[in-house]
Amino acid sequence: MNAICALNPSSAGGLAMQRWPQIVDHLSAFRINYELLAEKEIPLGEQLTERLERSTTGEFDTIVGIGGDGTHSQLLNAMMKFAAGRADFKLPPYCIIPLGTGNNIAKSFGLTSREDFFVSDLRRAVGTVKYGADYHLDLGKIDGTYFADAFTIGLDSEILHDRNIKKGRIERIPVLREIVKGNYLLYTWALTSKFWKRRRRQVDIKIDGEHWYSGPIINMVINNTRIYGGEFDFSRNAYANDGLLDVIIFTGQVDYLSRYFLSLRNQPDRILRMNDFLFKMSAQKQGARIEVQALEPEAAQIDGEELPPNSHFDISIVPNAIHIKTPAEP
Repeated sequence: MNAICALNPSSAGGLAMQRWPQIVDHLSAFRINYELLAEKEIPLGEQLTERLERSTTGEFDTIVGIGGDGTHSQLLNAMMKFAAGRADFKLPPYCIIPLGTGNNIAKSFGLTSREDFFVSDLRRAVGTVKYGADYHLDLGKIDGTYFADAFTIGLDSEILHDRNIKKGRIERIPVLREIVKGNYLLYTWALTSKFWKRRRRQVDIKIDGEHWYSGPIINMVINNTRIYGGEFDFSRNAYANDGLLDVIIFTGQVDYLSRYFLSLRNQPDRILRMNDFLFKMSAQKQGARIEVQALEPEAAQIDGEELPPNSHFDISIVPNAIHIKTPAEP
């Protein structure tokens, strides 16, 4: 079996690069030949596109993304844009080895990268490259850019922006950089500094051409895969191949905290189901196209990557956009 392995050396503060020797051992054990793309100076999506341009259909059995949600989003965008102009080229399936901070996409399919004395989830992730089940993943789309996990506007996007600023400052101090890398400390710090300052802002939302909501919100999440923010499951009945996006709005700080607390993914199912009954203020709906009009420009993000602030967003679903592999024990 032949694979292109596209590794982001910067994922989770360098965790992907640290784990690479273990991944190589697992690839060898599964008899998977690989070609590695990991050049720091060139965006990973560009490296993949350039390699695909030199390949032929069938040369590689799979493309393996090694990193976090931003890495997978970048690689999936590269694959989609490459395939768009080459109807005669059949892309190999995409496989996920989750070595980022949140790993929302991977967790939505039951993949993690825990590797210690008790568990070897990394081996299972690599095993999916060879033994995984075929799955055709929907992708969200906005302004020509695709996303696998989620699009958000409002508080969560402001927190990401503040976190990125803090990260840039801390990375200049080696001791602090080692303390915060690969965890949620910076997100928590950014949350505490932004949470109570965020004011409610008016939006109008259409879903599939019909008016759905007009009113104030502090946050909005549009999910494709289920897991969001690393640990939260807002869309328990959603599937990433159902041709629909899941829209969740948060109308205030209390609503926001309550909804997040009850959506922690590892809680008992009865607690997760309480969302359906207790929080009428937190609206949720599915649709194939979502149009959002805000009174003033809002911060936005897709798959953990910042977008320019805007007051109008048009988000749609691309059904069965990409062939991926999901876990299936041999």
